[in-house]
Amino acid sequence: MYWPVSTPRVFTLPPIPPAESTAASNASGENYSTSNDATEPILTVKLSRNGILFGVITRTSLYVYQNRPVCPVAVAVRSESSLQTYGDNVHLLIRPDNVMFVVQTSLGYFLTYALNGSNAERVRVAKLSFDTTADIPYVLPGPGEEQGVREENIRFRMVIKVDAGIESAIALEEELLVLTTTPPAAQLIRWTPDARGGPQTRTELLSHMEWFNLRERITTIVFERAMGLFGWISSNGKAWAVVKHNTQVPSIGEKPAKVKLFSGYCFHSPQKGPIPATAAERRKSMDESEFVLKIAINSRFSLIGVGTVGGTIHIYNVKDYSGHIPLLRDIKSPFPPFGKVTVIAWSPDGYSLFAGYERGWALYSVYGKLVAHSILAEDGKHQNEAWLCGIQDAIWMSNGGDILVVPNESNELWSIEVARWSLTGSYNWDNLARTLLFTNEKLMLYRGQDQSDLTTISHEAILWQDVAIPYAYLAENWPVQQTCISGDGRYLAIAGKRGLGHYSIYSGRWKFFASEHMENEFSVHGGMLWFENILIACVNTDRNTHEIRAYSRERELDHSLVLHVQQIPSSIILISLVGDSLLVYTYSNTLYQFVISSNAFQFNLELVGQISFIGIVHAPARVRAINWILPEEQLENGNPVHDISLATIVFLIDGKLVLLYPLHNDGDLKYDMKVLLQNVEYYTIVTKGLLKNSIWAFDGTSVVVWLEVMLNLSRSDSVPVPIRIDIDFYPLSFLFEKGIIIGIESNLIHRRNVSFTYSANTTRTHLFIHQLLRYYLTSSQESEALKVAKSFQQLEYFGHALEMMLHDVLDEEADHPPSPDQAILPRVIKFLNNFPEMLDVIAGCTRKTEVASWHVLFDIVGSPKELFEKCMSLGQLKTAGGYLLILHTMEQLEDSSTDMIRLFSTAVEIGDWDLCKELARFLTALDNSGNTLREALRRMKLMNGVDSEVQSPLEREFLLGVAPEKTA
Repeated sequence: MYWPVSTPRVFTLPPIPPAESTAASNASGENYSTSNDATEPILTVKLSRNGILFGVITRTSLYVYQNRPVCPVAVAVRSESSLQTYGDNVHLLIRPDNVMFVVQTSLGYFLTYALNGSNAERVRVAKLSFDTTADIPYVLPGPGEEQGVREENIRFRMVIKVDAGIESAIALEEELLVLTTTPPAAQLIRWTPDARGGPQTRTELLSHMEWFNLRERITTIVFERAMGLFGWISSNGKAWAVVKHNTQVPSIGEKPAKVKLFSGYCFHSPQKGPIPATAAERRKSMDESEFVLKIAINSRFSLIGVGTVGGTIHIYNVKDYSGHIPLLRDIKSPFPPFGKVTVIAWSPDGYSLFAGYERGWALYSVYGKLVAHSILAEDGKHQNEAWLCGIQDAIWMSNGGDILVVPNESNELWSIEVARWSLTGSYNWDNLARTLLFTNEKLMLYRGQDQSDLTTISHEAILWQDVAIPYAYLAENWPVQQTCISGDGRYLAIAGKRGLGHYSIYSGRWKFFASEHMENEFSVHGGMLWFENILIACVNTDRNTHEIRAYSRERELDHSLVLHVQQIPSSIILISLVGDSLLVYTYSNTLYQFVISSNAFQFNLELVGQISFIGIVHAPARVRAINWILPEEQLENGNPVHDISLATIVFLIDGKLVLLYPLHNDGDLKYDMKVLLQNVEYYTIVTKGLLKNSIWAFDGTSVVVWLEVMLNLSRSDSVPVPIRIDIDFYPLSFLFEKGIIIGIESNLIHRRNVSFTYSANTTRTHLFIHQLLRYYLTSSQESEALKVAKSFQQLEYFGHALEMMLHDVLDEEADHPPSPDQAILPRVIKFLNNFPEMLDVIAGCTRKTEVASWHVLFDIVGSPKELFEKCMSLGQLKTAGGYLLILHTMEQLEDSSTDMIRLFSTAVEIGDWDLCKELARFLTALDNSGNTLREALRRMKLMNGVDSEVQSPLEREFLLGVAPEKTA
């Protein structure tokens, strides 16, 4: 759900002047060198937990950067004596509170540095002036740059010696976790002395961990705070999920008990088949391509990704902390030459995965759909574009708005800006119906729904509209966290760190709060959506209250002009609009139903029902979307008070699409839970038309469709069989009235007239009409297929959809002949007879199918000669010409066929000169001497006495498509 845009920015490590280095050494207490080599390659980059700062290390230096604007704010350069004593820099850790930076060295030391902000008067802020005559230049701060550049002091604090050697380490809130080399052990070192006088360090040998029980080392460790879960990689290529026990630290004088600090489970092993008895045999049975090199945890979706030597990324699902971690999906490298995985990083919201390889990079959706990748070439090196040719490290910045990558052996940082889908921040159905993307500075709206049929499916048409977000709002409230669009595409809304704003497509005007105090009083949390021209937003206020507010587009944004404020007892997770009902789901695991009543003068939310899902939904925060389907009788005549007890509720929990079907027994309401699909990235429910109440979902590989869900549930207790629509791009919107799926394909473009590579996103479409029709015909539901087909019959490409259905069925049954009772092709042919496009469909399909398969088709539909005669009788001359080509290919047409003359004559009579030109060229292709064409023209009495060796002007006129003058 992220796509690269534009051209990346590049940042080069700055050289440090000798004077500044000397001053730093005097202040810090460590002897820094008086100069540093800014061309040293970057070893790693680390982002602080709050995202404000990030650190970069080279062999000799530590740089601390500010995120917005991106610039170095502090640097520590080590002296030669320090390098000789403690070793080179190899790794960087940042304590979660951002005040401690820890550099791991090659000789087993930790060098700790304290970061302290300077006084307020030393803040460097851009000076703003709206008076162009003033001496101060006119400057506008960029997104998130209102606070300017704050000066920071970095001071050396202490050296920590680890005698056992350091394999890997990670900084926690209260402790530094170190995995040692000799002996292999896990050691916890407190940042500050324990108040109870307990030990400064705690250690557990890996050999004493019963669940580990290996003479291996831990080479890599990561930690996900939201899940309280560690990811370990052992030296034998295995991956482990580990949790830390909250053990009581003994006080002074207490005898320390033998405690277990960690417990874990191996969820990925390169071992194939049964485990051999001896160590030598075990090593031989290892699949080296499956050795894990990198690991990353996605707390939003409860996933763990591991990158291997072979370039494959395996995605695992953490179902519990007891070792139930099944494999969900294998993500193959876009190109095998990319090599091994060097870095994997989940986006902050968990919806995207960035993967770096030895010779490239790729961007995937959460369940593995490839959405972008670098060029499979090393041309970038010739253009000084190292970011295309291999990645050493990478982090997500700007709340997911940028990816900062470190190319192999480079002293540069490349920032790749990405566009995000609005659904990632605000999951509502209008955001699915109309595609809206946003970057750090603008919104990108797809307008294809409002265009003609052929324009919508055109790849060349310019169907995107960019809307710039005002810098005055972005400077203070960046990053944009939520966006939404109205159902009619007329209005947009955004919400940053504080406040919100909305925009009219037709007037081109933004509206924001005029008062900064009002804007800073609340933040949007739980989603936004439009109801006609009214923006409904869920907010958390500075008073620790949770509210739903309604703002009219026609009014200014002001607290005194709010249409309605609805207090909610607990924080809101998400909202959903179903008809005139607003569904509100909260962290208390309660679903509220409000009925909206509005007119030109007022807006009101009336609470008509609520239900608790305690015992059904175990973790409310895991719920990503909610909707429901009401029985038709309740929709038409029912009281809204009963909606919540009669509705079939559809949840999306992590990647699991769950359907709760209500069961009423003696006045008690219970639910029958059905899991429709796993690994779902998003879903939607059709609310009108012949496809009403069908569910459409995307699982990372295919679009999965359940038709007539309510009918199938009432007939059977089993989960209905869905339709699978394979698709080679990432789908964003379903245009049900046009029968197409809209998506985006990302490409890197390098032109000869420019010296850089840039990203360009292309609109892609996929027609799904033929797959729906085939499903109905396969299920012997011809009447339903006919209803659906007639609803799409007005589309200009309807005939093409029928042709695609026939082509797919013909290819399948020609290659794998079914039994007569299971054959679908006869049903398809019978179905096509209901439409006037039938003859064109068969002719078009035949021309695009291998000749060896033609007999399968014509054994059912009849001979091409019969179809030709039918075309002639109906006046479909061009189609008749297609059947003549088929007859010729099947060797059932002689060169001087009277059928050709008949068609030629009829085309001349009605003045269809384009067809005449095609027929003339066909006859010329049959006989290069031109005799066949001359004979045909003589029979039609269009020419007399033309020399057989000379091409006549009349022949040339036919070949050029010019209407000839008939001879007397």
